[in-house]
Amino acid sequence: ITCSSAMDTLALALIFLFQFNGQSSCQEGTRPNIVMVMSDAFDGRLTFDPGSKVVQLPYINYLRELGSTFLDAYTNSPICCPSRAAMWSGQFVHLSQSWNNFKCLDGNVTTWMDLLEANGYFTKMMGKLDYTSGSHSVSNRVEAWTRDVQFLLRQEGRPVTQLVGNMSTVRIMRKDWENTDKAARWLRQRAASSHKPFALYLGLNLPHPYKTESLGPTAGGSTFLTSPYWLEKVSSDLISVPKWLPVADMHPVDYYSTYTKNCSGAFTEAEVKRIRAFYYAMCAEADAMLGQVISALRETGLLNNTVVIFTADHGELAMEHRQFYKMSMFEGSSHVPLLIMGPEMMSGLQVKQLVSLVDIYPTVLDIAGIPAVLNLSGHSLLPLLSKSTAFSKKERPHWIFSEYHGCNVNASTYMLRSGRWKYIAYADGVSPQLFDLRLDKEELHNVVLRFPHVQAQLDKLLCSIVDYPKVSKAVHIYNKKAFGDWRNSLGRNYSLVIANLRWHVDWQKDALANERAIDKWLYGSS
Repeated sequence: ITCSSAMDTLALALIFLFQFNGQSSCQEGTRPNIVMVMSDAFDGRLTFDPGSKVVQLPYINYLRELGSTFLDAYTNSPICCPSRAAMWSGQFVHLSQSWNNFKCLDGNVTTWMDLLEANGYFTKMMGKLDYTSGSHSVSNRVEAWTRDVQFLLRQEGRPVTQLVGNMSTVRIMRKDWENTDKAARWLRQRAASSHKPFALYLGLNLPHPYKTESLGPTAGGSTFLTSPYWLEKVSSDLISVPKWLPVADMHPVDYYSTYTKNCSGAFTEAEVKRIRAFYYAMCAEADAMLGQVISALRETGLLNNTVVIFTADHGELAMEHRQFYKMSMFEGSSHVPLLIMGPEMMSGLQVKQLVSLVDIYPTVLDIAGIPAVLNLSGHSLLPLLSKSTAFSKKERPHWIFSEYHGCNVNASTYMLRSGRWKYIAYADGVSPQLFDLRLDKEELHNVVLRFPHVQAQLDKLLCSIVDYPKVSKAVHIYNKKAFGDWRNSLGRNYSLVIANLRWHVDWQKDALANERAIDKWLYGSS
């Protein structure tokens, strides 16, 4: 039997055992345990058909068979720290002013994990957390602060692939595997012996691209890295080559993203397919980590009374729209996985309602029987999942909202998804975008001029959710102040430091002109 088929057989065996033992072995009234595995940059469209056919994800399929899959789940901000800030706080990022990877939540914010602990849960958080201010690279924050400056510099390495090891090389992202092992060990040793319900959070880095080491110490993550073992899980004949608009037809904000992500050059079809194949293989490795957690729950007899949640902070474009990474409202970047399985929850359910990561906070409280917290942006998902009729089936909003204020985009971006429509608005005179996702799944046709009445209705709805011109103005003010403070802190070293950030190749072609462009933005001088 091959390693691949062995893993698939184990997943099927788990499904059989779970069904045989029943959905809940706990006594009536026992609060369930809660386990969340949150990956980084996982395209949610891979968790249901047809996307799920391109790569083998046996443990996500396990959750899909025995739990519920949300077909339209979205990030509230398509970048690491602000997205997680929304998930942990239950608030849209403009409410917490989580503007970029450097400016997010204060360390003393009350998360849903804090409330679980205060209400008697035994809690543990492991792996990537990334929701408080002060982290990520200097380059990342400076690029976000200076996005309004009138220059155009490549900020990332060109996306590349790297194959390592052989057919027996399984553990590639070692830090994630170490944290996964710790989580499984904690479940077996501590949680299994606890007399209290427990809550475990495991944050993964995968399938986020790896740092491109050849580009030096300031490089970002532009390497899609895997082994033949994981590539074998990918059905290469099902990998699509995304269509691209001609550069001249791109929206100006999308072109800025493409250029700063170093994707404006030529790519062969084979190169694009290879990047996508490696990304899918990285997703398969993340799925195996989820499997380790599920196996630990199963072996300890805890699974039947545990709610398991799998999600991600955002997706990955993987060369759709001539981009990689995230920082975009296109589906590859903004659509996240969300699968939930647990006692007294429905099995094999595909949920069509629009949901987003801020819904996790009230959902977890609902699961634990903790009274609702005021001023949350989301709504509990439990009424959509539970077998019980005790939960109110009150109507949810028919929309979800996402926003972005960070690097690689030169305007604050506001996305409203409602029904068939995706509306993307900007302040500062930047033209909006409107996509009909029913007819245009690839989001290649901006129909905002063809449907002015739809644009007007959606903009009115958007303005009832957020005063986006006001928020954009606040971000402008923050960016200038934060950059000015950083610049002053460097003193005479400013010119040297800013010239050697990850945009250094383009910056040093005309360092004086770039410094003058910043001065003009910052002080209004030429």
